[in-house]
Amino acid sequence: MFLRTHKGIALVALASLSQMACYNTYTISNQELAKLESSVEPVEVVEVLADCQPTGQASLEGMDGEALAQVDAEPNAEATATDAGAQDPNCVVVPVSTVNALSVLTTDGTRERVTPFNFVMDDVQLVSPEYDLLIELDNVAGAEVREFSTWKTVATIAGVSLVAIGTFVGISVLAPDEQSFE
Repeated sequence: MFLRTHKGIALVALASLSQMACYNTYTISNQELAKLESSVEPVEVVEVLADCQPTGQASLEGMDGEALAQVDAEPNAEATATDAGAQDPNCVVVPVSTVNALSVLTTDGTRERVTPFNFVMDDVQLVSPEYDLLIELDNVAGAEVREFSTWKTVATIAGVSLVAIGTFVGISVLAPDEQSFE
């Protein structure tokens, strides 16, 4: 019975891991999350910058207009992620539509599911009526976008098929010869 339970747990773990392998997961900032709210002009697909790595310079977030103008005047100043677009080598451009899974990351480490283009962010809070979600923006650390990966899905299906075929071939080769009824 004990061995049977472990086999069942291993099978469930393998099945869940194969489903997770079908997606690429990217982390986006609050500014990129704001591009995906419902008050934005409706577009079928919105490209956001994800997995941006810090370049070592101070962030331009929270600077007043005078400080931003001073940074813009410097020739080596870093551009914001939204201005840099695909030029920033530290970011990945991810196309997001309503079929992408989107989870809001909070400062306490939890994830809250929202649907792209079906939530509202204002100066104080994020509201998602579909999931009865109300979070203060001070508690939002960013979001995770999941994108379907065709190649990972094909590799998962091919791997599972090879394991199944290998199992049947192994059983056929290793099985003892049976004597027929005479």
